[in-house]
Amino acid sequence: MTSTTTEIISTKVNPGVIPHLHIWEWHIPLYLFLGGIAGGLLVITSIMIVLKRRFGIGPQDEGDGCPCLAVRIGSILSPALLGIGMIFLFLDLANKFYVWAFYTTIQPTSPMSAGSWILLAFFPLAILQAMLVNKKFLRGLNIPIVSKLIDWTEDHLTIVALLNAHIGVGIGIYTGILLSFFSARPLWASSILGMLFLVSGISSAAALMLLFAPDREKPVYSMIDANAIWIELVVVGLFVLGGITGPANSSGAMMHLIAGDTQMAGMSYMLWFWGIFVALGLVIPLLLEFLEAAGVHIRFPQVAPVLVLIGGLVLRFLIVFAGQTYHTFM
Repeated sequence: MTSTTTEIISTKVNPGVIPHLHIWEWHIPLYLFLGGIAGGLLVITSIMIVLKRRFGIGPQDEGDGCPCLAVRIGSILSPALLGIGMIFLFLDLANKFYVWAFYTTIQPTSPMSAGSWILLAFFPLAILQAMLVNKKFLRGLNIPIVSKLIDWTEDHLTIVALLNAHIGVGIGIYTGILLSFFSARPLWASSILGMLFLVSGISSAAALMLLFAPDREKPVYSMIDANAIWIELVVVGLFVLGGITGPANSSGAMMHLIAGDTQMAGMSYMLWFWGIFVALGLVIPLLLEFLEAAGVHIRFPQVAPVLVLIGGLVLRFLIVFAGQTYHTFM
């Protein structure tokens, strides 16, 4: 809870829950969005590294032993974006100086505890990978400790990359189960939320890589993004179907999201969900990427990845806010 939360009257019926106060505000959706992209970037770049190193599959490298440009930039952005997301999370905390307490215990059934330990493993391994794929520049700095770290990572690159791929999946799922473990919120009480946020994170990461990849690398990331969008559409369908066919509270919460008239930034949840997230953020980019793959000239190819990123951001805001503006299980 934030420092502005009103006084608690009881453990169940209190102004912090029933009047639909936004206990989690804009910081959390941004954290979940950036965390999802960071996890997706780590998954994609790590798998690309393993495929290229072990099987010779993937875009041509730069001829200097370093992976292709998109992998190099993506490897840097992964820990950088998660670091920015952690700042938003820190700003939301009411007791900011007790963050260290997460690392005094291990609670496997707590998503926050599990997530804090995954984050602890994420940064050093992701940074090592980012250093290695950008080794040409870093070796030029002539810093002995950096050169030693690069040498060690190069000797163990396949293991590091495989670990990073799994950690990236863990981060992506964690951003969803962080919400789904709050079973008192009917919209969040869905086991498929972790999968939805994981696939959305991978799709958004591929879209981001499309924006800065050279033309010769773009078809690879366009294919990854198109397939991720297909899967995301299926998962969204299962998420909606599971909600509306569930108990009264679950179906009510889902209808509140997909057909509700509650406003967010001057527009109803229904329009945000179907118009912005599904239509603009998934269906239109998928059609554009299919047309481009079929050889149709797209005048502004940047439109599709930008729409995917907007859709991914809107999804997080919708799930977080709609989940808090519907009453809890009674």
